[in-house]
Amino acid sequence: MIINKNIIPNFTGAVVLFIVFVSLIPATIKWVFALFLISFLIPALREIMFENKLRKFKVAFYTSFIFTLGFTIFLEPSLLIFFDFSNLFWFLLIFFYCSIGIFSYGIPSSIIAELVSRRSRRFRTLISGIIHIGMGLFTGVIGIYSDMIEPGFYVISTICSVIFFLLDEFTRRKI
Repeated sequence: MIINKNIIPNFTGAVVLFIVFVSLIPATIKWVFALFLISFLIPALREIMFENKLRKFKVAFYTSFIFTLGFTIFLEPSLLIFFDFSNLFWFLLIFFYCSIGIFSYGIPSSIIAELVSRRSRRFRTLISGIIHIGMGLFTGVIGIYSDMIEPGFYVISTICSVIFFLLDEFTRRKI
């Protein structure tokens, strides 16, 4: 049911879905984007995404920033000493692509982890961590069967999933 206050987000979601499906993005990535946008329509998933003042979105942003900062310093340690606009361009480019992956794959993975781990109070953190890291490793399986993703990409996605999990647990306990 579309209510007046929900017209803009629904319209935005429809436009993004249209842009994604007419673009030249590989089909597997298109389906991940579509599942992420469709997850806004399911009330239980929407409730998890928007709980605690958009905690999942904040964690995704912080994860993107921390990973990008670490990645650029790892690639070019001289960034700590000398910073110019070309370095800023590469930083923003890496941040952009990292954010796309984390927002479209990390948040749904985290929601799945939260739904599954809620049932166990005793081992909730362990179950959530295994699911987060497992979903990061799963990109290696996608890379084996896809021509568009390198099989070694799972290392980067696993690092991002570990950062996402740690930040998610930290912000959960902080609130």
